Amino acid sequence: NNNLVTAQFKVIPVFGDYDYLQITLKGYNVAPDDEKTIKVSIDRPNYSSNVYTCYKSSIGTTNAKYTRGLIESNSGFSYYIDGVLYCNWIFNFYDDIWPKYSTERMDMIRDGSQSIRLYHGSKKVQVAEDTSQLPIYKAQYLKCCNKVHGNDAFSLTFDQIDKQIRYQIYYLRSFNTQFNLIFTRKDGVKLQYDCYLDSSLSSWMINGSVEVYTNDQIIDPILVNKEIHSWATPFVLGDSRLSIDTSTSVFDLQVQVDNVLVYTEKGVELKNSSY
Repeated sequence: NNNLVTAQFKVIPVFGDYDYLQITLKGYNVAPDDEKTIKVSIDRPNYSSNVYTCYKSSIGTTNAKYTRGLIESNSGFSYYIDGVLYCNWIFNFYDDIWPKYSTERMDMIRDGSQSIRLYHGSKKVQVAEDTSQLPIYKAQYLKCCNKVHGNDAFSLTFDQIDKQIRYQIYYLRSFNTQFNLIFTRKDGVKLQYDCYLDSSLSSWMINGSVEVYTNDQIIDPILVNKEIHSWATPFVLGDSRLSIDTSTSVFDLQVQVDNVLVYTEKGVELKNSSY
């Protein structure tokens, strides 16, 4: 490894909240009595850089901090061992060290226009013209270990845990008012969720002339930053008139955005599988 400094970006998923971003910065071939400063910055033209700095003194003490213009925060975790200087930051959208431009927090999920630079002492190198390769951008990290449904407008995942189905939608581009998920079984039974940007969520099932509202079976619905919508339901939905076990059902999926059909998929199971 001939690198003197590396930066790794990782996403730590949190269901029902904004995912955490982890930055790990490492400096190599650092002698015990060296004073060393390494940095990684997330930049947007004409705005102050978001700089994550990792420092080691000549006596071995270390420090991790975040700076943007005159703003400075001693945060993160740092240490030095076996010639490697190591710093780590873990934060989410609402933390003070989340990258910003002006007074606005950067939208790392939808906006990939920021550049990334690495610093080793007085040397700096732009290592990425944009952030489109970061795992948080367009929630790309989901593809590593989930069955992801969607396109450039959204990413949808399911999970089964504690006898519940967990739904999570990443809205990858903005829409005006309404996002609809329509699940249809081969026997004609339909399950529909209507998601709104005011964070409201409604659901019902239909089989011919029988219509059953299932709003009261929605568990912990939440809309985070108008980008991530999540909720859970019991495996079995409905009442004595109409009920289905969603954990074993196979559906055809239709997705509508502002009443326009944007996605279809057949043979969808509401479970987490990358196979």
